[in-house]
Order: sequence, then structure tokens, then C-alpha cells
Amino acid sequence: MGSEYILSAGHIQKKYGGNTVLRDVSIHVKRGEIYGLAGKNGSGKTTLFRILAGLARPCGGSVSIGRTGGRESRISAAMDSPSLFLNMSAAQNMKEQAYLLGIRGGGRIERIERNERIERALDAVGLNCGDRAVKNFSLGMAQRLKLGLALLGSPDMLILDEPSNGLDPGGIAELRELLAGLNRSSGMTILISSHILSELEQTATRVGILHNGEIVKELPARGALKGRASLEKIYMEHTGGGNGIG
Repeated sequence: MGSEYILSAGHIQKKYGGNTVLRDVSIHVKRGEIYGLAGKNGSGKTTLFRILAGLARPCGGSVSIGRTGGRESRISAAMDSPSLFLNMSAAQNMKEQAYLLGIRGGGRIERIERNERIERALDAVGLNCGDRAVKNFSLGMAQRLKLGLALLGSPDMLILDEPSNGLDPGGIAELRELLAGLNRSSGMTILISSHILSELEQTATRVGILHNGEIVKELPARGALKGRASLEKIYMEHTGGGNGIG
């Protein structure tokens, strides 16, 4: 895999019983880009993301992860429904995640290091909200906390499955700015799926269309389509309409 790619997957296949979800998926994510994945409901986006994140095994094909600074690149994922402790604050949720990640020094979890990481992650997602319990968060705040939990491991790449699900237009805009800021400030690579094609067009630098278990089209986004066909029109052309985009 060339050094320009942080993640590369070739000919991924996945079946559940007699149902083929991923037929032959190849995807190559460039270092520092925001790659958006579009596809109808049931097209296999979540299954593909779970395989790329190492949470599921493919029936065929391979996944390669590039190196960053002489080590294998770190990849974190925020899937659709990660567990949150609703009676705890955002910082307390972060502390629990730090224990799970094994953020340690000298055989013991370092309180100072843990607090520094938590503060950086909370700052990155704009969640300095004191002792407020997560059960009192808005959906947008909960989504930012899930993203903050993914950032605790200092990843080089984030995999985000439908992070704008359920958000109102204001929350979607806030999420878009947050992801753009992470990408711009640290060069973080982001792989994201969304059922809102216009949002992918604004957020992503490149978009892949998943249909019938394959990537049927890749194209530039984030303003590159101005004066040309919209992403929605191109999607419809390559999927025959794709009832239930999601």
C-alpha cells in the first residue's frame, strides 16, 4: 500500500447465511482526507465500517492499515450506538473509557495523563459542561461525546457511521464544522457515512457510492461539483434511484 493511503481494503466480501451484504468492495482512503460513503438502507455501509474498524471479519478480501510516524496508524470508530453512562458527566464517561483503553504509565493508570487526554478530547468536541449528567444532554451533545470518546486514543483516523442521525439542521451544521476543524487542525483522516447526500457534498473531500455490494462510483465533493451534476443526481444515475437512501 502506498504511503499516501492510511487504509486500503481490497475485494471485501461479507455474507450472513445466504444473504450477501458485501459482494466485492475495494476502498482506498487517502491520508488527511474526509471520505464520505453513500448508499441506500441495507447497502452494507455499517457492515463495511465494522470490518474496516476491526470489529467484524470479512468472508473474503483484505484490509491494510498504513503507518504513521514509524508505527501502524491508530484508527478509532464511533459506530451508531456506543454505550454511554447516562447518570455520569461527560468527563466521567471519558474516565471510564480511559480505563478501558488502558491508558497507563509504570503499570498504573496515570491520573495526570488521563486528565490531560480527557481535557483535550472535551475541548476538541466543545463539551466543557461540568458535572451535568449525560441523561440531560441534547442529542447533539451526546453525539459530540461519542466523538470525544473516539478521540481519547489519539487516533490518526476516525470512522464515523451516520454521526448526524437524528440531529436537527443546527446540530448537523455544528457537526460539520467540528469535523472540518479536526481535519484542518491536525490533518486527521475521517471516513464518514451519511444518509444526507447534500451534507456529504459539503463535508467530504471525496465520496464513494456503495450499491449492490460494490463501490460503483467515486467522485470529488466539497464544492468540486459546482457547475456540474449534483451528488444526488450522480447517485441516482448509478443506483437506479436507490429507494431509502441511508
